[in-house]
Formats: sequence, structure tokens, C-alpha cells
Amino acid sequence: MSRLRLPATLLGLALLFAGSGCAPVSNAEVVRLERQLESVLELHTYEHVYRDLVYFGEERSFLFIKTVDRAVLFSVDIRVRAGIDLSEGLELEVDRSAADRIAVRMPAPAIMSVDADETTISEYFLREQGARIGLLEISDRLEHAKERIAAEAVGRGILTEAEANARQIIRGLLAMAGFRDVVFVPAGAREEAR
Repeated sequence: MSRLRLPATLLGLALLFAGSGCAPVSNAEVVRLERQLESVLELHTYEHVYRDLVYFGEERSFLFIKTVDRAVLFSVDIRVRAGIDLSEGLELEVDRSAADRIAVRMPAPAIMSVDADETTISEYFLREQGARIGLLEISDRLEHAKERIAAEAVGRGILTEAEANARQIIRGLLAMAGFRDVVFVPAGAREEAR
């Protein structure tokens, strides 16, 4: 499952941008727009949900007699959210030759969170002979599953989708501020907007 997530803060920004109209923009107004966008801090723009199986098992014996035999197998939904951390720096630069053109430099997309949804746990079997299974033992296995799933999400293109959605949101907000031509410049590039 994937979806575009739009924080409520962006609705307020949209209203502020809409009020700024299509008049030529000063440097102070560009800085104000940057600060308004950065105030959102993070754009969670794409999410994958994975169903994963987690297994923990342990056996111990003493003189060939099994003293501990514990195992658990369960499934859980793990949500991977990707987006842009705008607090790392967002730069806007208005093209002086065309007042409706603006260049945008934003940070690279990143995995923002990887969370196991505990409400979706389905236990398939549980065996606790000799000792109970502790939460720390299960959480260790769950952390390994989360790391593997985050890497798989990156391999499947979650960061590309997050960047595309962030660009769409920022392009829409800047269009409301009167910029018809929004150019995205890679974060490392220091070119002037044309």
C-alpha cells in the first residue's frame, strides 16, 4: 500500500501562499517562503506496508534431557515511510529574468521511519517449555526484520517515489504563490536558475 501524505500544516501554508499572489517576489519574500516550507520539517510522502513473518526459537538441554524448548512464530505489518527532511535545508531562488520561475534545492529523500504495527500481530504458534519468551528476545528479531524490510523498500524505489511526491507538493504550493515554472536543482548543484 502506498499513498501521498499531506500534513495539516501544509493546508495553512497553502492559504498563505495563495494570498501572496503573482506579483514580483523580493528576496525577503523568498526567504519567508523558505521558512514556511521548512516549518513543515518533514514531508512523509510515501509509505510501503509489508507483512513479515518473525520467528524466535531456542532449545537447551542438560545431560541429553531437554530443559528449555521455546519458540514463537508470528506475522506483523511493518510500515516504511520515506520523505524529505526540510529542516536540513531548502533553498529557493527566483529567476530575475522571469518572475514566475523559481529554482528549488531540497534535501535528498530518506527513510523517515520503520515501525511495526503491533495491532496487526497474528501468532501462528507459541511454545514455552522451561521458560517464557521475553519481549527483548522478540524485539531483537523484529529489529532485524525492520532493517531488512527498509533495505528492500529502498531497492523497490520508495525513495524515488518519495522525491516525486515531495516535488509535486512543493510545486503545487509554489504555484499557489504565483510561480508557474518550478525547476528542481539537485542538492549538490549550485547553478543559477535560468
